[in-house]
Amino acid sequence: MSERELKVIVKLVRNYYADTSRALSPPSDLPHRELAFSFFEQDEVLRHVAFKSLEDLRGFLASRAPRHVFYSSAYYLSPSEKDMASKGWMGADLVFDIDSDHIPTPCKDEHDRWTCLDCRAAGRGLAPLSCPNCGGRRLSSESFYLCPRCLEAAKEELLKLIEGFLIPDFGFSPNELHVAFSGRRGYHLHVESEAVKELDQYARREIVDYLKAVSLRPEAHGFHFLVDRSHAPPALNHPGWRGRIARGVYSFLSSATIADVERLLPASKRQLAAEIYGSKERLLASLELPKPRWGLILKYGRRFWEGLMLKAIELQRCEVDERVTTDIHRLIRLPGSIHGDTGLIAQPLKLSNLDSFDPLKDSVAFKEGELRVHVGKCPQLTLMGECFGPFNDEVVVLPTAVAFYLLRSGLAKLA
Repeated sequence: MSERELKVIVKLVRNYYADTSRALSPPSDLPHRELAFSFFEQDEVLRHVAFKSLEDLRGFLASRAPRHVFYSSAYYLSPSEKDMASKGWMGADLVFDIDSDHIPTPCKDEHDRWTCLDCRAAGRGLAPLSCPNCGGRRLSSESFYLCPRCLEAAKEELLKLIEGFLIPDFGFSPNELHVAFSGRRGYHLHVESEAVKELDQYARREIVDYLKAVSLRPEAHGFHFLVDRSHAPPALNHPGWRGRIARGVYSFLSSATIADVERLLPASKRQLAAEIYGSKERLLASLELPKPRWGLILKYGRRFWEGLMLKAIELQRCEVDERVTTDIHRLIRLPGSIHGDTGLIAQPLKLSNLDSFDPLKDSVAFKEGELRVHVGKCPQLTLMGECFGPFNDEVVVLPTAVAFYLLRSGLAKLA
């Protein structure tokens, strides 16, 4: 960005933090947390900072207008010590990061692209783990962060985490769960509970593995290919992964097309797809019984059964970033702060408000004023309940919030 553009951006952010009516949401026990900052006008990251009070933190933010503000999930005796071993780790919140970049939404084929840095192969959509052309893993990706469909998918994943796992399976109270929009592509969830505070990274990995169904064996939860009449069959209302797999099967069969069914069958039995699809209502009704009749599905063969189990687990697993959850020293974005690359607020949220929350309306920081910008090539974007663009090499006057995002994304320059 040019010096002129940086001055405009910094002034907007400084004014945001200078407004004392803005609701920052500091973490509990602020004096025992490390804070870290990055800035617009320099590359340095300022770490190992501690504040005794919210007022001191507010004064720093208004003075320095940082690009990003982070705090530690960990509690330390001496958070300002630069040597990690000298900080005196006292425990850490259990933190989850749900990012739409990790969720394979169909709209990514429209607005995301990737390039292999080794062979220059390129493609649209979610970047693969490795290049399909050369097998290299050095991939760059371009994401469009203000996609309503991607953000909605991230919210659905967050609700799955809360309502499907943390409350029923782990027994956390809603009062222990603290949620915030990340300011860009998803959501952060913090569990503040004495039950998890002293868990080490290995225990936290066990939690992640449970959520992501790592090495999950359906037969260990009662889903045997051969009917086991010595135990009650898994049912939709059973707890844990036993009921979750059953509900995944039900969900898949409810929405599956004939093509979806065909993909679960070996080539020699593809003709069964039409029969299975035609029996959909009968199969679903059998799963709704207090003692489901799984034998009606088992008759279509082991390959179909195993594919159905994998599909059910895929639908029910929760997509969380394991690096964030397992890191007992993790720095996470401060709720109420500005995300310096989007201009959106990392909005703290009540669980009761999640359903109605729209990040592209409710997290807009700069709702007043306009800026005149030259926009290069840019797809249509939605912000503040309005659609803007698409643009193609044109000078336009846009609301400040829209111009901020385009300037910070490199899609526009001040005109």
